[in-house]
Amino acid sequence: MSGSGPNIVLIVMDVQRASNLHCYGYPRDTSPNIDKVAAEGTVFLRCISPGVWTLPSHASMFTGRYVYGHGAGANYTYKPVERFTLAEILRASGYRTVGFCNRGHWWARYGIRDDRGFDEFYGVTFKTTEEWVETGSSKTIGLAIKWLKRLPRDKPFFMFINCLEPHLPYVPPEDFRRKFAGGLSLEEAKSLQPNVWLVRMGYEHVSERRWRILRDLYDGETACLDYRLGRFFDYLEEEGLMDETLIIITSDHGDEQGEHYPPHIAHQLHLYQPGIHVPLIVRYPDLFPRGLRTDKLVQTLDIYPTILEVLSVEDKDVWIQSQGLSLLKVVRGEAERSYALSEHQRPLLSFERMLRNDPSYDFRRWDRRIKALIVGDYKYIWSSDGRDELYNLREDPGETRNLAAEDRDKVEEMRGILMAVLNGLEHRDLGDFVQGSEDNLRLLEKLGYIRKTWAAPRTASPGLTP
Repeated sequence: MSGSGPNIVLIVMDVQRASNLHCYGYPRDTSPNIDKVAAEGTVFLRCISPGVWTLPSHASMFTGRYVYGHGAGANYTYKPVERFTLAEILRASGYRTVGFCNRGHWWARYGIRDDRGFDEFYGVTFKTTEEWVETGSSKTIGLAIKWLKRLPRDKPFFMFINCLEPHLPYVPPEDFRRKFAGGLSLEEAKSLQPNVWLVRMGYEHVSERRWRILRDLYDGETACLDYRLGRFFDYLEEEGLMDETLIIITSDHGDEQGEHYPPHIAHQLHLYQPGIHVPLIVRYPDLFPRGLRTDKLVQTLDIYPTILEVLSVEDKDVWIQSQGLSLLKVVRGEAERSYALSEHQRPLLSFERMLRNDPSYDFRRWDRRIKALIVGDYKYIWSSDGRDELYNLREDPGETRNLAAEDRDKVEEMRGILMAVLNGLEHRDLGDFVQGSEDNLRLLEKLGYIRKTWAAPRTASPGLTP
């Protein structure tokens, strides 16, 4: 393979918690194919997403910046245009770049995907739920394999694969419903799916029995995607590409599945561990130790500087953009994170969705910005409405006991660290932009929730020196 670096494959499993992957200690056999890759690579046991829904999390992966640094989130639904993306950097470094996404229409709608750096980008959509259940990511993975089959081997490639499983609705194909959820019919599985907005608003109740079944179906979704990814990994092995390729398996965020219910469900509006603790597995024998399982703190925005270091990128502007830490430095013991930061902006998008369900709903209870800081064993959740939460994750991994009232000294210490972290980061405030009903947006504007949208000028792709 000619070129200046390895092939790179970034696989994002949408809404995949770390907690139900077998290689992360889960007792059920949900991930045999991912487990094999994990055994041949490095597993990062404490990986924290900087965001708790798709848009800000992906923006962080592709720009190497916190939500605080790129500004895209629940009140601005487009990724900023003035920053370099991984795809741009890799194409400028001589890579062929291609993306495959199970959420093609959504991806384009929210501006996460444009022509920035991708030679080719394929969005995959489905007309019916039944088509989605039976086909899903297998169609996406099939397209990726087809692309590889016609690929000239004259230079390396960067491939981004985004699979929607195991995102709600949790409705795996029949074989996986039978294995993990007692053989529920398709109609039974569909009938159990919650309307997350009605649940948050208190209009729909989820019983503990229903939660148990939903978790079983979620396991089936994870196992189904693992099975389909196995086909992709097998192809890389058969073609001799496996050891020539830096493989990164991760997720944009997880899901709440009853741990903090009521009122929380799925993702957004909270920063608890089920929503932000995600898998991160890296396989590339030349640089990442085989069989290493590290509990050093890392974040998904660290993927950006990791790839820069693997490629020996020297362009200062590209490096200055990064707010992350290269995973190579972590595995070599050269540096480690002193903190992990996750954020959720003022949830204007959520307000609009709630108003769709009930135009008279009083959404003010949700009007808060949230930041979570993890330092050592402790996690501090700062909220703009004055609520403080403090958890010892080693003693209380389920975040069931808020220590804020009894340990004010620790709260003050963690708040001070949070302020110091934010003071040291470049900040991006993009204003507000929310899509939805004109009546709902007009109401939010009248109440003073929507500010003028800010837009940055377009810049050219970087000219890099490998």
